[in-house]
Amino acid sequence: MTEGDGVDRIEQLPQSDWTDQDLLTKDEARERLVEEIGRTQARLDEVKARTGDPAEFDAEITMLARRLNAMESVRDEYNDYLDGK
Repeated sequence: MTEGDGVDRIEQLPQSDWTDQDLLTKDEARERLVEEIGRTQARLDEVKARTGDPAEFDAEITMLARRLNAMESVRDEYNDYLDGK
C-alpha cells in the first residue's frame, strides 16, 4: 500500500516501546541474584584458598567480599518485599 491509497504510513519509533516486556518480576530478579551470590561466594572461597603471597589476592578478596555483601543486602530486601514486610 502507498500513501496514495488513503492509508497513512505509521512512523516507527527509533527504539522499542516494549521495554516493559523486558522487565523481570521481583521473584525472577531474586532468583538470578541468589544464583550470582552462589557464584560469587564460590569464587571468594577459591581466592581465599590460594597459596602464596596474600598481598596478591587482597584486592580481589576485598572486591568480591564487597560485591557479595551488596548482593546479599539486595537479596534480603527482595525477601522482605516478597514476604510482605
